[in-house]
Amino acid sequence: MEPQTIFVYTTSIVFVLVAYKIPKKMKLYEMYATSIFATLFGLLVDTVLAVKYKLYILDKPGIQIPPLVGQVIFYFTTSIILLNLFPFNKPVKWKLVYILCFSFLTVAFEFISYKFGLIKYNEWKIWYSALCYPFLILFLLLNFRFFQWLVRRSL
Repeated sequence: MEPQTIFVYTTSIVFVLVAYKIPKKMKLYEMYATSIFATLFGLLVDTVLAVKYKLYILDKPGIQIPPLVGQVIFYFTTSIILLNLFPFNKPVKWKLVYILCFSFLTVAFEFISYKFGLIKYNEWKIWYSALCYPFLILFLLLNFRFFQWLVRRSL
């Protein structure tokens, strides 16, 4: 088995365990809906950037099963982790610090993925990711709040 495949499966197990063990503030249906959204949005972005524009490659050119499994698990569990630990009831400065720290951790994970050969950059640079992640996190937070609004409105 190739190192990037071992990396994907190992980190997937770690992400699942962390997402399972963290204290949950969200309702089960909120975690499900926001994680499905995060997964679909992440796969869409990766399809456009990696497959259509070939800015980077995940594992090998084309669609490979191990990275696809990893993507689904990473996006799904990261959404659960990020939203359950987010300081919703804290001042804005704590929210900004959280977003920046989570962005840093995500860039660090991407760098480790690069070192293991899971990600291979063509035109993409890791600092592009560092600039994008805070906005992607904010987008996920806005989707979560929108979903909560939809649920309240439907009751």
